[in-house]
Amino acid sequence: MPQLLAPPLPPGCPWSGFTPPNVDWCEQELCALVVNPANTWSNLAYLALGLWMWRDARRRGRADLRLFGPASVVVGVFSLVYHASYTWLLQFFDFVGMFVFCFVVIARNARRLGWVGLRGEPRFFLAGVAGASALVPPLFQAGIPIQGTVALCIAAALGQEAWLRREAEARLPRAYWLGLALLAVAGVASLLDVTRVWCEPTSWLQGHAVWHVLTAAALLAFYRFYAALPARASP
Repeated sequence: MPQLLAPPLPPGCPWSGFTPPNVDWCEQELCALVVNPANTWSNLAYLALGLWMWRDARRRGRADLRLFGPASVVVGVFSLVYHASYTWLLQFFDFVGMFVFCFVVIARNARRLGWVGLRGEPRFFLAGVAGASALVPPLFQAGIPIQGTVALCIAAALGQEAWLRREAEARLPRAYWLGLALLAVAGVASLLDVTRVWCEPTSWLQGHAVWHVLTAAALLAFYRFYAALPARASP
């Protein structure tokens, strides 16, 4: 049995027969099909901005941007059903969704760095998502906070970009700094939520819901950064 486990739902609730997730956010759990409404519906930001990115990439005719929109939609759908259900089963897919978007960026940067070729980028992406996802169940069983894997993926993407900037001796544009700022504020909001420093269990304004909205905006900022790059891989 994992060492870190959120409190179970009361018997008789729609999702009470499932193993709960490994983290208990501030929002109170309802005995309903949608257990955490604020943390659930805030994921619509990923869907809305993901659909916009999807359409924009098609409008631009940019094959190198084609995965950003679908990846954001995947993040939104998986996170939405996870927070609606408050189950470990669907929390796993929540992590898969986050890895999908992380490795869209990591694979894109690997192409820009020359680590992989044009045909190797999709394989790099799929291998990264599969490998990271495979780590989730054993980490859960060991009681290790799985959220750290996402932090490592973000750190890897930032490290790649720092290396590219160093090689090109170029400054980061405003869109990238905006994405970093949004990620930082989102991370603080989520941390305040889970530590109960900021906690109003019955409110629709939840720190983790703020995380969803701000990280969706951060993904859009990073998309704009990549859209401003030449279609061919370059710093």
